[in-house]
Amino acid sequence: STSNNSKNRREASNGTRSPFFAPTTPKVIASTPGGTQITRKAAVKEHKSTVIGASANLMNAIVGAGIVSIPYALKESGIITGVLLVALCAALTFKSLRLLVETAKHTNVPSYETLAEACFGNVGFLFILLNMFVMSFGAMISYLMITRDTLPVVMGVSPTDVQLKNAILFVLSLLIMVPLSCQRDMADLAKTSRISVTFDFIMVGIVFIISPWQINIAEKGLVEILETSIFRPETVFVGLGVLSFAFVCQHSAFIIAGSLENPTKVRWGKSALIASVACGLLATVCGTTGYLGYLETTQGNILNNLGDSKLANLARSLLGVCMIFVYPLESFVSRHVCVVILFRGRRAHEGEDAAILNRRDRRITLTVALYVLALVPAIVFQDLGTVLAATGAVGGSCLSYIGPGATYLGAHGAEFLASARRFYGSSWWPTNDIDMDEVDATDQVPGAWYTIVGKTLLWYGTFMPLWCSIATLGSNNLRIHQEEMALKSPHPSRIGKVQQRQILQMAAKRLEEGDAKRVEQEPLIRSGSLHMLGERTVLPPEASYQKPIAPIDIPEPKLQPQASVLSEQAPPEEDPQADPATLYDFLVAIFYMIFGVVALAAGIVSIANSA
Repeated sequence: STSNNSKNRREASNGTRSPFFAPTTPKVIASTPGGTQITRKAAVKEHKSTVIGASANLMNAIVGAGIVSIPYALKESGIITGVLLVALCAALTFKSLRLLVETAKHTNVPSYETLAEACFGNVGFLFILLNMFVMSFGAMISYLMITRDTLPVVMGVSPTDVQLKNAILFVLSLLIMVPLSCQRDMADLAKTSRISVTFDFIMVGIVFIISPWQINIAEKGLVEILETSIFRPETVFVGLGVLSFAFVCQHSAFIIAGSLENPTKVRWGKSALIASVACGLLATVCGTTGYLGYLETTQGNILNNLGDSKLANLARSLLGVCMIFVYPLESFVSRHVCVVILFRGRRAHEGEDAAILNRRDRRITLTVALYVLALVPAIVFQDLGTVLAATGAVGGSCLSYIGPGATYLGAHGAEFLASARRFYGSSWWPTNDIDMDEVDATDQVPGAWYTIVGKTLLWYGTFMPLWCSIATLGSNNLRIHQEEMALKSPHPSRIGKVQQRQILQMAAKRLEEGDAKRVEQEPLIRSGSLHMLGERTVLPPEASYQKPIAPIDIPEPKLQPQASVLSEQAPPEEDPQADPATLYDFLVAIFYMIFGVVALAAGIVSIANSA
């Protein structure tokens, strides 16, 4: 009997091993005073990073291999225009990183793809996942190819010795890239990201030292150089196509934000600010000194301009090492997409990679499979630049600009539609999605003919039908999403708990139909699945609690010590978007979408120009 109890205890503690793609249920043992043994689900504790660690991961994701092409972008766009575009892209990256996470907190979803799902349904969910995979998997192939073309050559291998270069790539990737990528949590990459960022600074410092920018300024004069390179309209789209994707990191934003210890709005904002400012400074220094040093002979990779000196070879070596250290970041994103699509269960759908990949067989299988799929084209093909640049342009524009703007407009669609209807009036409003009680009676009276003509021109000239369609779709889908989430149990979120001063309106409506009694309630805390929109909560009918019941003292079961994600989460923060959205907020969201379309067109032009 004792041996059977021990066996049952071990089985309950370990849990039954689930099929590969089925939800896992890690369990802990609990015993009651009466001797009854029960099992409860155990939480998986994800490793967390500091603000500096999260900033290092963000910087590593942003810099990638794009830093060496910044001087060429300044040459094509004009140095003054290029520097302004660098500052603009850095600012847009900072704003979009905050906008995405804060909108997700507001709508109470834990990832980019679930944010798109809440606003645009399954189509939005799959759209974001597809672009995330295209972006990250394409980057994996690119980093393998750059490693193959840099480190072996620095080691003395002939550039034409393809077999030896591929052999060195295989050994380096298998011994370093794959083990780093097989780690479970993004926070574990913070140390290698710090090393990679340090190497980026050294590499830019080498460009600053070797580039003959001081000689050109002394001989030709800074003013004369700037006058001939202020703005170049014939090739500015080429420069914009390079610069607009030099700061792309939004596909990994939620994975990095979730790896941050206590990911509040303030702490995530600090991480995003540090990464954006540092990368903007790196790009500015590398771009200006690189272009001023070589002017019209500046190549697409500034390292090719540096010659064959020891410092130049050191810079190439540092670039190759940085590719080794940035590859795992992209592998994590591709693996995340596979987890969400292939695995079953709520935790997989919401992107809780640590819970799903806590099993080593899953983690290693997915990581190695993705590595092999990326290694084959990297070895077989010598040049995939055009294909990878095209996929990067599409994925980058959708994830970095169009996605943040569209999800914000969709999440605040009801407010946008109400504001637009108040401005344009309801007499000719093309939709019936807003309650007429929200519109003043005076708004329903047609204005003078010139007012109607002016508003009509403004309506179509500013593409209001498009923005209203996005807002309507987002508002309707968000309402459905909230109703579905109201039926689910509370669930901890990787990006933190948010204090909401409202309670789910639809839940109150359902219970009201059952003659339930509603009472005023203090502000509640939502912790993962309930998005609370009403001002009341619902209690059972009065008859169910008229008779007082004597309290029963039931001792708590004795649980083995286990990490609890819910209990270890930091105190909740205020909803970062609790205040009503302003006109400025909506203009920013619309600007992101327009800029994304322009950046996509610029990227295609840049690819066609280099082909």
